[in-house]
Amino acid sequence: MAPKRARDEEPATGAPDKKKAKHGFRVGPTNLPDGAWKRKADKIKKELITKAKVKKQYAKLKAQKEAEAAAAPGVPVGPVLDAHVTKEDNSNDNSKDKEQEDVDAPAPIHPSRQILLEKGAAVKAARAEQEQQTANEESRRKETKGEEQKEEQSTTTTKIADDDEPYVPPPMDPNMHPSRLPKRHRKPNYYEKELALAEKKKKQAEERAAEIARREEEKRQRIAEREKYRRQMAKARQPGARDGKMKLGRQGNLLLDKVKRIVGQ
Repeated sequence: MAPKRARDEEPATGAPDKKKAKHGFRVGPTNLPDGAWKRKADKIKKELITKAKVKKQYAKLKAQKEAEAAAAPGVPVGPVLDAHVTKEDNSNDNSKDKEQEDVDAPAPIHPSRQILLEKGAAVKAARAEQEQQTANEESRRKETKGEEQKEEQSTTTTKIADDDEPYVPPPMDPNMHPSRLPKRHRKPNYYEKELALAEKKKKQAEERAAEIARREEEKRQRIAEREKYRRQMAKARQPGARDGKMKLGRQGNLLLDKVKRIVGQ
């Protein structure tokens, strides 16, 4: 009996399946708009790719070193970085030997640096000479000024000794114009406005404190008067001990004082 023919819709059993297209790995959703989130996802993807490449290169180097160590059985097998460390140690030893040999040899100076050093030395020397000259001139001025003061003192003492009277300045002419009179310039006070403002604020604060104290005193007096009136009225309303009647005379006086106080206000 002949085998049954397969349908066109169903694939043949022996036919291989179609391979799916590779799209690589993805970080985050694919439909992100352009913005901070998409840039962050792209940055993370790039970092992962670089890390994977570094790991792959490290694995290749490690396999290569292991193969070389297996080919040479006398060489000890160690981490990949041992070769670099040994090379660095050898280079450090060689550099130390060279430094020990070249300790006595002076280091050459660049011509431009030599010119700058010479210019700096010349500037320093000129500056020191100028400072010395100014110091000498200042000392000479002081000496001459002291000599002039001594001469003036000697002349004034000789005049006083000759006249036997103290020197009195000549009186000012009363007919002289005010513009020609000597003016005494007041020393400027840079904090005059601030001091005046502070004094004004201080006075205002003192006035406010005095007003508050006055109001407190008046309030205390009014409370005391009301308490006194209440006590006197309570005492006047009490029945008498003889006839048991209220003391209308006392009440009348109290009410009259109250009416006078109200009318006076």
